[in-house]
Amino acid sequence: MGQSFGKFAGIVNVMAPILVIGYGNTLRSDDGAGPKVAEAFSAQENVRAIATHQLTPELAEDLIQAKQVYFVDAAPVKQVTLQRIHLQDYQETFSHFVTPQGLLKLIKHLYQRPLPEAYFLLIPAENFTIGETFSDLTQAGVLKAIALLQARIKLCG
Repeated sequence: MGQSFGKFAGIVNVMAPILVIGYGNTLRSDDGAGPKVAEAFSAQENVRAIATHQLTPELAEDLIQAKQVYFVDAAPVKQVTLQRIHLQDYQETFSHFVTPQGLLKLIKHLYQRPLPEAYFLLIPAENFTIGETFSDLTQAGVLKAIALLQARIKLCG
């Protein structure tokens, strides 16, 4: 098992053109990778970082203020994966589950403003059992995801 992660950072209220939303359950081992990545950017200039348990409609207010948004989550992928989010193929379904696409669609309808560039940043995960440590695969993925985001933020700055 990899490194243990700290307590939830919560919301950092700083206006910035880049928004990093890390989401997942920090009590479900690798599922806490998204919040861990967001915590790494909590004091970064030009970045607003939000670590949260799950996506909620209230995040729409944060999205409309950003130029770029990264939704960081743990997923059963083999490597760190960055992919642009496109809404044209997204079909809304009624659910209690809020997706990044659903949030983007919500701000498109509510505010009728251009959407921020939005990306999924997926971190490889294999262990979703109760616990507060990452697998080695996820720990390495968290470090790669942080480095990848740092590089992209430098390009924007």
